[in-house]
Amino acid sequence: MKSRPAANAYGFTQLTYWRRILLMLCFFVLMMVLAGFASQLAAQFTAHGSREFYLLTSVFQNLIGFAGTAFVTALFMSTRPLSMLGLNVVCHWRSVLGIILVFAVGLPFLNQTVWWNQQMHFPAALTGLESTIRSWEESALSATGTMLTGTSVSTLLVNIAVIGIFTGFCEELLFRGTFQRVIGSGGLGPHAAIWITAVLFSTLHFQFFGFLPRLLLGAFFGYLLYWTGSVWVSAIAHALNNSITVFASWLIANGMAGQDLDTVGVTKAGFPAVACISLALVLCVLIGMRGYLFSTKRL
Repeated sequence: MKSRPAANAYGFTQLTYWRRILLMLCFFVLMMVLAGFASQLAAQFTAHGSREFYLLTSVFQNLIGFAGTAFVTALFMSTRPLSMLGLNVVCHWRSVLGIILVFAVGLPFLNQTVWWNQQMHFPAALTGLESTIRSWEESALSATGTMLTGTSVSTLLVNIAVIGIFTGFCEELLFRGTFQRVIGSGGLGPHAAIWITAVLFSTLHFQFFGFLPRLLLGAFFGYLLYWTGSVWVSAIAHALNNSITVFASWLIANGMAGQDLDTVGVTKAGFPAVACISLALVLCVLIGMRGYLFSTKRL
């Protein structure tokens, strides 16, 4: 097995580990505040609550809050910022094939975890809290639904560009290229950094009843960076996942698919055999074919 680069291979400066963590978090808060101010400009050019408003707000959040944090942190914290972010390693076509294969065989398992997570309920004493959280998530889903409205091909292409590709790339720069790299630059092992980052990734989406599937996706993206050293690989996987959701919503809006598209392979009663087979196939691909599929080339 190919050995992984040590932390100093990414050019980290002599800042102590906890100072790196603190500096990264300060940059994140600062850039998110700036993104919030920039998002207010969206109301000057678009109607508040419109599809255009939410799309423009998303662009500002991704460009300033996510990508901005990544590049500022890398510039201040590393003498090799492109290496730290994983931008200096290109994606091999076999990695794209591997990503598609994992998503294809893993869809039933992912759908099953989504369904399980949605069926979760808090204890009786916390019913009020559960109702509040569900109402928050419904409001967030309403905004997402507004962005996904429209049946034209141009609407589909814009949504794939913004929600699929741009969001996927910027989030990977932040979570994998920055958070995972910095968290893993101390005494923690790479696996701990991957899962801690996955928890942060899922938590910062503020959707408790979608936490588990997003946690698993975040871990998958994290291992892609760990195996290949390339943020391009995890960004392609992230963009593909988002784009599939966009395309499925477009198909449903055009009457080309039913609302039950996201329940493919889900077992609602009894033993989830389809999901178990799906998970087994994913593990077979990742364990048996990882060395062939997830290879990269440095620029």
